[in-house]
Amino acid sequence: MSIAVTSPAAPAPTTSPSLPADAAGEQPPIGPIRIEFADGLIGLPERRAFLLSRAAAPGTFWMESTEYERLAFLLVDPFPFFDGYSVELDSAQLRDVLADDPSDIAVLAIVTLPPEPDGVCTANLQAPLAINLRTGRARQLVLTRTDFGTRCPLAWDLAV
Repeated sequence: MSIAVTSPAAPAPTTSPSLPADAAGEQPPIGPIRIEFADGLIGLPERRAFLLSRAAAPGTFWMESTEYERLAFLLVDPFPFFDGYSVELDSAQLRDVLADDPSDIAVLAIVTLPPEPDGVCTANLQAPLAINLRTGRARQLVLTRTDFGTRCPLAWDLAV
C-alpha cells in the first residue's frame, strides 16, 4: 500500500486538525487528542505519549508531552504554506499509523521558533509527523526523496 499526501487530512470532524473555519472565521477547537509514537521522536525515542490540540494561529497545533510537562512542540499543517510539498507514504512508513481510510492520516511538521523576536520560524519538512487521527497512532517519517529540508522558512505572522 502506498499513498500520496498533497493536502490536509479531513477525517471525522471531532478529531481532525484540518477542520474548516466556521462562518465567523474562527477555527473550532479540537482535542486534545491523545497520540502515541511507537518509536518516539527522532532524538527523543523515549518520549512517546502526547496530546494534540489546535493552537491560536490558523493551521497550527500544539503537541504536548504527557510524560514530561515541559516538553511541547508547535506543529504546522505544511500544505497551505509550502507550494509543491507532498508526502508519499509507503507501507513500511505506515506500519504504526495504519488507516482504513488514508484521509484519517494528518501530516504535520514540527516548527522551530527563532531565538530572536524578529527571526524566521522554520518547519521540518524532511521529517514530518504522520498521525492517525482516529486511532491516535503516530510516527515521525524521514523523507529521502524531497526538495524540502529540515529548516524551511515559514512565511507567516504569529500575531494573527
